[in-house]
Amino acid sequence: MVLLAQLSDTHFNMGARNNERAERVMAFLAELPQRPDVIIVTGDIADEGDIEEYQQARAALIADVPVFLLPGNHDDRGNMRTVLFGGDADYAPINQSFSVDGLTLALLDSSIPGKPEGLLEDSTFDFLTDLLAAAPADERVLIAMHHPPVPVQSTVCDPIRLTNPDRLAEIVAGDDRILGLLTGHVHAGLITSFAGKPLIIAPSVSSTIGCEWEVTAPGRVPIDFAPDPTLLFHSIRDGRLLTMFRPIAMGGWLSEPLD
Repeated sequence: MVLLAQLSDTHFNMGARNNERAERVMAFLAELPQRPDVIIVTGDIADEGDIEEYQQARAALIADVPVFLLPGNHDDRGNMRTVLFGGDADYAPINQSFSVDGLTLALLDSSIPGKPEGLLEDSTFDFLTDLLAAAPADERVLIAMHHPPVPVQSTVCDPIRLTNPDRLAEIVAGDDRILGLLTGHVHAGLITSFAGKPLIIAPSVSSTIGCEWEVTAPGRVPIDFAPDPTLLFHSIRDGRLLTMFRPIAMGGWLSEPLD
């Protein structure tokens, strides 16, 4: 079995609250009897994309297993590269991959510098097609990125979803090795489908945003800061994907209910 942990939308902003929530989630993962094989954070690592926010993220998002950080619409590719990857402030897409025990993760950059909506650049499609071409015929594949490629009944995120999903849909539908897609961006836990495969959207570590049925007036954002952070576990066993939504109580573990 391969076990993945997925966090999303941490929005480090130099404040204590979001930092403490991310640290609590990472501490929970560190204490597990079985550690995940990899941890992925599907975008909006920082809130404003500032150097100091990535320094805060770097200190909080540490683990003894690989941790992959994807850019989101709030992120700055150059500052991410400088602080989190130790590279130059390059603004080319940050695409990554990871393979473990018959599973390949394709970690795609769907951000557009300076814009909130998503786009997969030609170089990103080249990265994905080359990765799939090199993967063994019996490999299983998961694709992760920030922006969902379909509308999800969110008045906040639907106008700024992925703008060019058609080419991705052809790739996903045409490769039986692809088990599904993992995204963030919506600040809500959702499951739907894309190109005949599961599309699993992780909730935000920092806040929750309601969907269109919670909007009381045009332009209102039904954002809720009360819920505890939630992460996703994805297990792959015998070619089957199983996803668990796991809230992490800020007060810690409670073995017995309070009267």
